Amino acid sequence: MTESHQGQITDEGIDKLRKRIGQGFQGRRPWRTEVTRDAIYHLAYAIGDLSPLYIDEEYAQKTRWGTLIAPPIIVQTMDVLRAVGHSGLPEGLPGVHSIWTGSYYEWERPPRLGDQIRSESYLKDLVERESKFGGGRSIYQTYEAKYYDQNGDYLGVRNDTWMRAERKKTRETKKYGTIELAQWTPADIERFQEDYRHQQRTAERFWDDVEVGDPLNRIIKGPLTPTAEIAFESYFGVYLVGNVVASRLLDKHPALMLPNEQGVPEPPQRVHWDNHFTQNLLGLPGAYDLGPERCSWLIQGVTDWVGDNGRITKIDARYLKFNYMGDVTWVEGKVVDKFEKDGAGMVRCEVQCINHREEVTAVATAEAELPKR
Repeated sequence: MTESHQGQITDEGIDKLRKRIGQGFQGRRPWRTEVTRDAIYHLAYAIGDLSPLYIDEEYAQKTRWGTLIAPPIIVQTMDVLRAVGHSGLPEGLPGVHSIWTGSYYEWERPPRLGDQIRSESYLKDLVERESKFGGGRSIYQTYEAKYYDQNGDYLGVRNDTWMRAERKKTRETKKYGTIELAQWTPADIERFQEDYRHQQRTAERFWDDVEVGDPLNRIIKGPLTPTAEIAFESYFGVYLVGNVVASRLLDKHPALMLPNEQGVPEPPQRVHWDNHFTQNLLGLPGAYDLGPERCSWLIQGVTDWVGDNGRITKIDARYLKFNYMGDVTWVEGKVVDKFEKDGAGMVRCEVQCINHREEVTAVATAEAELPKR
């Protein structure tokens, strides 16, 4: 790896980024602009959420929505914060690694079949913090996207926060280097299969019947595999590029691309499925998932519980630990508040991801609307 790929966090780089606050991204094209049947179907399979509201049109037509709706996180594919063929985000500080640390979403309503969605995207905030993982200095960059439908109506917003850390320093600190990647036996796999077979989704739930302290439906995700990661990332169109698209990306952002074992420059996205690459680049035990994947799981923890006629309205998620190849995750939560807002029945829930090491790897506070009797 050359020095051009050993990026540093500098005062000059930070100053340049601060001048970008509030600025958008001219010339970028979103990966997706319309909520089609295929887009909904492919997302449901990419995140492993097979709700009939997403994949069974006849079923969905009998609900309050009257049509297919999409997993709420679909809006992430409809802004230009991670536009294909560009450096992606977070921007600035070439060669400095980025790791998702948090996501916040609000939805005025579920994205529906036929919606044509546009966004306004920009850098929202920049904060410098100390970091043991990053060898002392790290930067947190938060970006915002606001979404509108084909009628110009406001659909919602998302904020995503990334931590920036110098790769050389993460290799030197090896904060998580003692963790061993999971190894599973056929008996273990059968145990996980049983969890999948008995996973339940609520079809009908009323606000009147809910009590504070009620548990959400528990769901399983994993064991995490390279195949699962590529399935997720290919839907979101992040850095999965080749040929002339990769060539142009290299011309525009040479410090972004890292030579592979055959000397060919590639985006750093292999940290999400290649253990050896990740160990050498960052000093981590192995490859790890993207934060938004766990956000989609936390969302499912809520949507599986609220029923066909309920809906999630917001979620504030934080990613606390890495989710490595082979890790198994269970999503669970509970109701912590019950209230009314403009006449609607609302609940607030605490949701978390827990791995097989009994570590909490992500937490979220979510709100949802439920129908009244």
